Amino acid sequence: QMEALPAKQWQVGGTGVGGQLIGGMRYKIYNLAPVVDEGEVNTFWVRKDSPILKVKGFNPEYPELYGSPETVKGATILFTSQTTVHYIIGKWLNALGLKESDVKLTNMDQSSIPPAIEKGIGDVASVWAPFNFTLEGLGLVKAGSTRSSKAFTATTLVGDKEWCDANPELAAKFLRVYFRASKAINEAKGSDKMVALYKDFLNDFCGMKSQAKEAAQDLAIHPRWSLEEALKLSTPEGSNPSAMTAWLNNSVDFFASIGRFSADEAAKFKKADIATDKFLKLAAAKPLGDAALK
Repeated sequence: QMEALPAKQWQVGGTGVGGQLIGGMRYKIYNLAPVVDEGEVNTFWVRKDSPILKVKGFNPEYPELYGSPETVKGATILFTSQTTVHYIIGKWLNALGLKESDVKLTNMDQSSIPPAIEKGIGDVASVWAPFNFTLEGLGLVKAGSTRSSKAFTATTLVGDKEWCDANPELAAKFLRVYFRASKAINEAKGSDKMVALYKDFLNDFCGMKSQAKEAAQDLAIHPRWSLEEALKLSTPEGSNPSAMTAWLNNSVDFFASIGRFSADEAAKFKKADIATDKFLKLAAAKPLGDAALK
């Protein structure tokens, strides 16, 4: 996605923590708006007979995390490198006093992880929705998440910095259209119609046969921030950086600490300061109006 930016193949889009870090340090992007709370979107799972489940809250600062140094050391972990599911695994290991060298990390495409774990490959599977529902259906047990590992991240809207600066009103219009649709989804997410539409989206987007129950679950674990909430998360508080900036800086510090990025790259990312509230402020200048799902 980010490699396509210099070729001007896109102007605005959505991405997670990996895209934001690469985009901020190697390309010129804005973080236009946080849009989805990923607290329970990214999770890691183990088999129900895993020794990892015998210990919960080993580190009192992470009371909901399962595992201990003894039960996790040497485990094979299936994950997708340099993404949020990598970040939560790193935070989990840190909470247990372990390093990546203490486990075996196996980088895989997300869609390949459920069938691999079903075939007996690996001990831990780190995935994002809707693959977490697949693992739950296979009888696995959730051992941790973005929220319980305190790896705070968000799905965000990002934009080509040059284009956004040249077209601020158009960037703001894009945000208004997005948040109007997001408002409609929030208002209708419990309805049969919204669940049916979302099920079709999951089947088309993820190439898997989702049922209505899974679609409803997926909607529930993707709480969508309103425009006002996104603005609050993106606006600095006095001399303190915005919540979005703090989350991004914490994540780049983590990936730098494990050698995925150099110290210079991490410093370059922080200097870029990609999170901004200026386009959200333009979008918020007018009320969104009726967001009813037609």
